Amino acid sequence: MERKNIMMEPEQEKAKVYEEIDALFRQGKSVTIKEHKSGFPAVTVDCEDIHILTDIISLEKWWVVWKKQERR
Repeated sequence: MERKNIMMEPEQEKAKVYEEIDALFRQGKSVTIKEHKSGFPAVTVDCEDIHILTDIISLEKWWVVWKKQERR
């Protein structure tokens, strides 16, 4: 399976992908996150037709911001 590498993308572009994955998750779709063979901080994320290589640090930062916005 080929994954799109978004590790070097701007944070806004990563956020769009993370939001798509979150929307699918809220619909009951399965999300799999695994450490990439290259090691920390690289992770693979798979959900439906979305298959990405990203960094866990930006994903965690996005999650914190997303949760704060969700509470408003």
